[in-house]
Amino acid sequence: MAIRLAQADDLEHVLALHREAFADKFRGAFGQHGMERGVAVLALVWQRQGAAALRGVFVAEHQGMVVGTATMRTWEMGSDDGGVAEQIFRQQLGFWPMLRALLAFSLLDHQIERREGFVTSVAVAANQRRTGVARAILTHIEHEARVRGKRFLGLYVSAENRGALRLYQSLGFQEVRLHRSLMSRFLFGAGRWIYMRKDLR
Repeated sequence: MAIRLAQADDLEHVLALHREAFADKFRGAFGQHGMERGVAVLALVWQRQGAAALRGVFVAEHQGMVVGTATMRTWEMGSDDGGVAEQIFRQQLGFWPMLRALLAFSLLDHQIERREGFVTSVAVAANQRRTGVARAILTHIEHEARVRGKRFLGLYVSAENRGALRLYQSLGFQEVRLHRSLMSRFLFGAGRWIYMRKDLR
């Protein structure tokens, strides 16, 4: 299995992994009956953003197939997409669905510190779970963070996701604080999120 930075040809595969792994979040963002259209619109956003959409995105490739992905964001990358997402969401979905989607995707925004590698969007194909894919990607991301001079990794995980919690703990992440969100519970069915951190000293 090879871990590498994502390329333009990987966008479709990465989005498919996200759609499968984060179906609850996509339903929360786009509604029960608007999920398929919402995912298609998100693909348009990523295509319009081009290389910027792939900043810090890593993929795991096995036998020529992308079977996992995760992203490491850093302070240097910034977060401004020039309003591309808002523009396309409004054009394709309309005003109120746009607001719902943007709110949903912003609920767990995180102020990334200069010394932090912030891990998001860890997703593995259903038929490859529990085979070490997520562990391999996260180990690679840890190496990349060290190369970039980062002092720690951080991430958020749902308090109900016991499997992910066990994985992160086994990799050396420790629970730092609990974040509660009524809006997140309403949209995603998960209102308690744990911020975890791993020191890289």
